[in-house]
Amino acid sequence: MLNLFLTALPLLGNYLFSQKNKKQSQQTIQTNQKRYEQKLSQLDSLFNRNYYSNILDRSDVRGLLGNLREQMSETTRNLKNKATITGATPETVVTVQKSQNQAYGNAVSQIASQAATWKENTLQNYLSARSALEDFYRPLKSDYMSNILGKTFPSFNPLQNLFNPNTQF
Repeated sequence: MLNLFLTALPLLGNYLFSQKNKKQSQQTIQTNQKRYEQKLSQLDSLFNRNYYSNILDRSDVRGLLGNLREQMSETTRNLKNKATITGATPETVVTVQKSQNQAYGNAVSQIASQAATWKENTLQNYLSARSALEDFYRPLKSDYMSNILGKTFPSFNPLQNLFNPNTQF
């Protein structure tokens, strides 16, 4: 009976130590899993904001179009002042305004045509970032699984041998 106790005590200690390591590994993987999910959520939010937004609502595009409208207004104002002095007809001013409006429409059209390229780049950046994120966390998950499998199952083998009737002490 004493031999059984002396054999079982180290095995029990090994088992308890293994369970402690298993719990620590589980806590580590849970922390890493939460961090992974948080970073993935941030990445998804950034992608959705960029991919599904209207390109004409971007601040740089609005600034560009605003500057173009200011220039058009300034040109029209100068043209009206000049027309008053030179005696040009109102039709001349309207013709110039029409050509300015066409130029503005072309600028908006060209910006909108770049939306497909912009969205494709956004998608590629998202896929690359997501792949990098998964590549970073994959070894952590693998280490966790090998840690769990490596420390849990071997500790049971000696215990199984302890209760095996063919084992000699």
